[in-house]
Amino acid sequence: MKTLKSDEIYSYIESIIKGAKKSVKISSAWLKGSIVDKLLSNLPDGVELEVILRASELQDLLITDDYVFKKIEEKGGQVYLNNRLHAKFILVDEKKAVVGSANFTGAGFSNYDSGNIEAAVYYDATDNKKEIKELVSYFEQIKNDSAKFDENLLGFAINPVKSRSFEFILIEPDVKEQSYVEVRHGEGTILAKIVTIYSYDMGFFANPFSAGESPVFGSVDTFKTLFTGRKGKEWKKAAVWSYLNENSDRVRVAVAEVLGFVKNGKLETNMEPFDVGEPVYLASSDTLRNLVKRTFSGKSMTYPVKVGTFEDSNQEVYIDGKEIITKHMLILGTTGSGKSHFTKIFLSRFLEEYPVQTFIFDPHGEYYGELLDSLYKKDIMHVVFEETIFPIFSEEVEELIKEAGFSYLISGNSGLARDNKAYLSSLIKPSISRTVFKNKNLLDILSGLEDEEEEVETSNGKKKKVKKRVSADIDGELLEVFGKAILTTQKKTYKLLDSALRSSKKVVIFNFSRITDPVTRVNIAGLAMQELFNQNKEHKKERLIVLEEAHNFAPEGSYGDVSAGKDNLALTMARKIASEGRKFNLGLVVITQRPAQVSKYVLSQANTQAMFRTMNVSDLAAVETYVEFAGRDLIDLLPSLQTGMGILSGLGVPFPVVVEVDG
Repeated sequence: MKTLKSDEIYSYIESIIKGAKKSVKISSAWLKGSIVDKLLSNLPDGVELEVILRASELQDLLITDDYVFKKIEEKGGQVYLNNRLHAKFILVDEKKAVVGSANFTGAGFSNYDSGNIEAAVYYDATDNKKEIKELVSYFEQIKNDSAKFDENLLGFAINPVKSRSFEFILIEPDVKEQSYVEVRHGEGTILAKIVTIYSYDMGFFANPFSAGESPVFGSVDTFKTLFTGRKGKEWKKAAVWSYLNENSDRVRVAVAEVLGFVKNGKLETNMEPFDVGEPVYLASSDTLRNLVKRTFSGKSMTYPVKVGTFEDSNQEVYIDGKEIITKHMLILGTTGSGKSHFTKIFLSRFLEEYPVQTFIFDPHGEYYGELLDSLYKKDIMHVVFEETIFPIFSEEVEELIKEAGFSYLISGNSGLARDNKAYLSSLIKPSISRTVFKNKNLLDILSGLEDEEEEVETSNGKKKKVKKRVSADIDGELLEVFGKAILTTQKKTYKLLDSALRSSKKVVIFNFSRITDPVTRVNIAGLAMQELFNQNKEHKKERLIVLEEAHNFAPEGSYGDVSAGKDNLALTMARKIASEGRKFNLGLVVITQRPAQVSKYVLSQANTQAMFRTMNVSDLAAVETYVEFAGRDLIDLLPSLQTGMGILSGLGVPFPVVVEVDG
């Protein structure tokens, strides 16, 4: 230990900094940039630098000037702020120390005759190991009671702070909307998302016609000088430019929506505001990492599926597949938005990892090749339906008969019409287990219709009227109108559908690309969904139904020739599965380019959403109205999303996330 006088303090500190190998720790209420510059110019590269300074009032930071922070940042140092700091000391390599009365300022490090009269003590671990160890511990104690001043500090909360939202002065310039921020509060952290950023110039003007005069912005009199009167437009442009050069004083204010209070790795509801003036930080990787595999309810994900990363970050983003099975999912976006790529990524990874049988209703035959890239062929049953007509209501067959030109067989109230209608009703059923197509084709059924009575001569020479079946002429006419392939493929279609519904393959793809009749498409899809629902009521195995271009199966209003009424079994079953499927472990994934054209009831039951670029006004309105977790800020973001960027929200994620989907 050695006592140091005013004239010796600076030289000792300079000497031990020059010899630093690992770390330099400084505690001083005030520092001056000129002194810090000279000292740190002697600091070897790679040495850890930590500085604690006082920030109890503005005057402290008028003494500790901006140059101090610049020089510490240049050396890669870390600054901590403490509102009660008075201790002055420096530790080097946790082996040497100077403790005294002098701040790191010109007056503190001056000669005895010209500045403050100071005193200090020099310690060396060689002789004072215990004292050095205690001083290291004391530095850490002060540091832990200080605010960390680092690159993640974005700004400070301003009036008023609410439990669900707050605003803060944004000091860091490179922060975007939808960024996550945190406020360290009590035993945890308040996590929030920036929803809006406002830019102000206090040297310029607020709109005087709506905001009135404000002491913060330029005066109304100056506004009049610049913008009113008879001066020419070129003068006005030049005058405004000059005014800005003289008075420009920009500031940005961020509006943040509170997502919750993070405690012990869980996101809880925040019930109280924090203090105005609290520092606001960019959310740390640790905070986000601890949450990304939790659901909206705070529980750990059962089937986490990685789909991408946070925007401008390497932090991975997950969706819980279990929440999709129990509470359904909506995937939406225009053509070219990245919706289809996301669907492939999500389904392939989900199906690779977890034992969930999945049935994909594919209108255009797009899925088989896509999934073959990531799944074994033996795991997939690819069901390609050939062109056919597959009625499930007798009225559909009646329309076919009329279309062929034989209305008299089923029209009106004649006995013939009543008998034929009864005949068709007894055979055509909206049920896979009761359909006549197990054993017959449509041509067989049509051949069984009764025709008008004819007179025949009996064996005793008398004539009588007897009923007859439709003639070969009618059969021929039907074949000519619809074609043999259409009227004789129902048994084959039934067997294909039945075998698919009994399949144990991990993935069953129903490929409707060869079916041109939209009614047949929804009929087959409706029968399949009905049977899957009934099966799951019995065994409750985890299963997933994927409706690609869902407006083709479950429209809000009639879509082309597809009805939105009770005669659309696919719509009826989509609604039923959406409302009751969760009880039987039957999940529903609804995929669409046009959410406005999908059943609003089905949309409202999809409690996890993956939303990509959407621009149509009616589609945006449908999302805002019927998608529970889509806030106004997310709706406003949808039209401007770049390809491959999406918004995840709802119960399958911990909070709304802007995600960059994996390539």
